[in-house]
Amino acid sequence: MIRVAHILSYFPGQEGLTSFCRGLGAAFEDVEGIDVPIITFRAKPVRKATGKEPPQIKFPHHNRHPFDLPKAFLNALDSKELELDGAVLHGTYSPQVFAQARALHRRGIPYIFVPHDPYVRTLQKHKAFRKFLYWHCCEKWVIQHAAAVQLLSSEHEGPLREQGMTTPVFTVANGCDTDDLVHLAPDSRIPGCEEDFRIQYLGRMDRNHKGLDLLIKGYAQFLKKVGSSERIQLVLSGNDWEDRGFLEDLANSLHLGANILFTGRLPEHSITIHSRADLCVLASRFDGFGLTIVEAMMASRPVLVSTRAGIANHVRKSNGGFLVEPDPKSIAEGLLEAWRQRNFLKEIGVKGHQYVTRELTWASIAAQSAAAYTKFFPLDEGRNATDSKIEKFNF
Repeated sequence: MIRVAHILSYFPGQEGLTSFCRGLGAAFEDVEGIDVPIITFRAKPVRKATGKEPPQIKFPHHNRHPFDLPKAFLNALDSKELELDGAVLHGTYSPQVFAQARALHRRGIPYIFVPHDPYVRTLQKHKAFRKFLYWHCCEKWVIQHAAAVQLLSSEHEGPLREQGMTTPVFTVANGCDTDDLVHLAPDSRIPGCEEDFRIQYLGRMDRNHKGLDLLIKGYAQFLKKVGSSERIQLVLSGNDWEDRGFLEDLANSLHLGANILFTGRLPEHSITIHSRADLCVLASRFDGFGLTIVEAMMASRPVLVSTRAGIANHVRKSNGGFLVEPDPKSIAEGLLEAWRQRNFLKEIGVKGHQYVTRELTWASIAAQSAAAYTKFFPLDEGRNATDSKIEKFNF
């Protein structure tokens, strides 16, 4: 038995990372010969879960500073109460990840690093000075000392190599759980066949990363081409990352009025939200993958996706949607093409559904990940993995 922990300090609670770790962790329950719990330091109360919960090892902790780790976690590693053959760390430019990597490295525990986002120039320009310092002091160290870097798209290797990194890499995509289809809304619509036309964005209100300013500008151009009508509406749903005010002001300056709606975070499952849309969009300037689009495709929604998102190649292979460049003109043209093809959106959505439920299930992703873990994490034959129980670490 090999034991590999995904360390996600504040699980659940980081949207895409939560979905990734929850889906993959639950799928590992059906993989023999490998134990993959999630280690979490979260101390805040957790909202009611909307999906399967993987096994968790909890070290509740209130940080004194960004690099602070729970003493209980470090003591459990030192005393061998918590024995790991390897670990998986998540997220770019994270002081917690750097601290975790250093702690594991000092104890001879190998780790795989999953940045989730590519190291593109657009990402580096946002808060550039802070990221420049962190890259040279911390991020490079995390990558250089990793057993491997897991990428969500093979296209992300180029930017990493351009930074001079020589660490081995492997590619495993995000996935979906077909059991989540139980969350399809009772009023789920047939894309393109309703009296109104609903375009849905689901994710954080992040104008730089998610390109929401580009989406709103492109949407305004699209409306001018088709003639603004209240029957067409762009809905933006998700947590505010300090950009909602800016985006609302932008929408007002473009006189979008009732044609745009900001809902904030919605309590329903993402599948429920997607199933009420005719078209689901992701116009990111850059994106590691785009798990929300996988879920939209599973819900048989046609999608409109930026070519800079890792999911783009899968949209292309499936013929399940439309690809655009992350600029207003291209987004407007993509929306116009989807509008013109609205009589065929149902069929386009079905193609996407068939593809992701065949190629991108969490069960398939777990099998691919398990193969990588056994390659990069040599099993310590002297350890009996059945000696300790996960439940004993709920400090």
